[in-house]
Amino acid sequence: MYAPTTGQASLTERTVIAGREVLLRRRRGPLAILPFAGPAVVASIAYMDPGNFATNIQAGAKYGYELLWVALSANLIVMLFQALSAKIGIATGRNLAELCREHFPPLVVYALAGASEIAAMATELAELLGASLGLTLLCGAPLLVSMFVVGIATYAALDSSLENR
Repeated sequence: MYAPTTGQASLTERTVIAGREVLLRRRRGPLAILPFAGPAVVASIAYMDPGNFATNIQAGAKYGYELLWVALSANLIVMLFQALSAKIGIATGRNLAELCREHFPPLVVYALAGASEIAAMATELAELLGASLGLTLLCGAPLLVSMFVVGIATYAALDSSLENR
C-alpha cells in the first residue's frame, strides 16, 4: 500500500513505515516516538489556542479548582480518542469517516455526520466567544463588537488561505 513508486519514499510514507515499526515493537528507545511527534504537535496546537486561553482563564477566575476534574477527564478521553484514531489510521491507511461510511448503514452515517457538525459548530462558537472575551479584556471593547471583529478577522484569514491554494 505504501510502496514507493519512484524508488524514493516520501516523508509521509517513511513516517508511516517508522510508526508501524514502533507499534510492532521492532523499533524501540527514546527516539522511537519521533514519528508520532508531528501529529501530536498539530493536535496540541488545535486544543490550546487564544480562545481556549481566554475561556480557561475566565472559568478559573470564577470557579477556581472546582472544575479540575472536568479538565482531567476530558484530557484523558481526548488522549484515548487520539491514540485510537492514530492506530486506525496507521493500520488501515484511512480515516475514521471513511471507515464509518464503509461499515455503517447510511442512516447511522448521516447521524454521525450531523453530530460531528454540531460538535464542530459548538467548538467554533467557544473559539469565537473565547477570542472575543480576550479582545474585550485587552481592549475594553463591548463583547458584541469584539465578536463582530473576530468574526470578520476569521473570515478574512480563511478567505485568504483559500485563495492561496
